[in-house]
Parts: sequence; structure tokens; C-alpha cells
Amino acid sequence: MKKILWMTIACVLLFSNNALAHTGLESSTPAQGSTVTEKLNDITLSFLTKIEETSSFTLTNSSDEEIEVEDITVNDHLLTGNVTESLANGAYQINWKIIGADGHPIEGVIDFVLDAPEEVEAVEPTTEPLDEVEPVESNTEEIDTTVETEQEEKSSISTVGIIIVLVIIVALAAWWMTRRNKK
Repeated sequence: MKKILWMTIACVLLFSNNALAHTGLESSTPAQGSTVTEKLNDITLSFLTKIEETSSFTLTNSSDEEIEVEDITVNDHLLTGNVTESLANGAYQINWKIIGADGHPIEGVIDFVLDAPEEVEAVEPTTEPLDEVEPVESNTEEIDTTVETEQEEKSSISTVGIIIVLVIIVALAAWWMTRRNKK
């Protein structure tokens, strides 16, 4: 009977890490806090494990206006989408929501700045003299790169709760088995 108890405890301790693991963001293009210096056509998010088909993301500008992203697809651990319109320079945010391999919903935010050269339309040459132009300074908004999500806090609280419940179950099972053996 003691062997069963010790095997149960060993299994709980050895295999509980898999049940408590959550999928996290491995990398992204554009990266968190980066400055993109060329036209943005595609957004790619790479996660540590496979993600579910219902996973998605949105793109918003500094005015909190949503930018259209087409063809959002999930391929194993990759979440990709195509930016259809030409984006103005400025601050942007990718808000992603996924369901990880463990079935838990997870969300996060990626902030980045777009500072790409402006597209210039072709102008017909003229013979008129040009006025002297003063250089214009470009101000790029700085973004706080530290992003703390409530999901991480909730995850650690639920992990502690699960461990406490498992310890109580194992203790009750051990008490019940020893009491049963005494009779």
C-alpha cells in the first residue's frame, strides 16, 4: 500500500509541470518595442507551442483606431496576417488572443513604432526655380517596452491553487489508506 502512495506522489510531482505549462510568445515581426523602418506588409507571431485555429490578433494605431488585417492564419505555432493598407508613421499596437496547447486562453500586447520612408508620387519636372526648403525634424513617439499582463499574475495564482489542492488530495488519500490498514 505504501508503494501505491509513493507512486502516486511521484506521478503528481513529475507530471504536474506539463499540466501547468502555458503557451507563451516566442518572437514576433515586428518585435516588441522595435522601430520598423520599411513598409509593413505582414505580421507574424511565433508561439512556444501549437495554438488553436480560433487564435487571432488586431492592429491599432495610437488613436486606438483598428487597422484592417486580412488573411489571418494559424499554422501550428505561427499566427500571421497581411496588412492591406499603407500605414502612416507612428505608434502601433498588436493585441493578440490565443488558445494554447493546454486549452487556456492567453492574450498579450506588442507595441512598435513605424518610421518608414514616405511614399512619394512621381511629379512632372518644371522649369520654375525651387524655393529653399528648411529641414523638418521628425519626432518619433517613444513607447514603454515593459508590458505586464494580468494573465501572468492569474496564471501564478491558479498554479499555486492547483498545487495546494493536489497536496490536500494526496494527504487525504494517505490518511485514508493508513486508517484503512489499521482496521
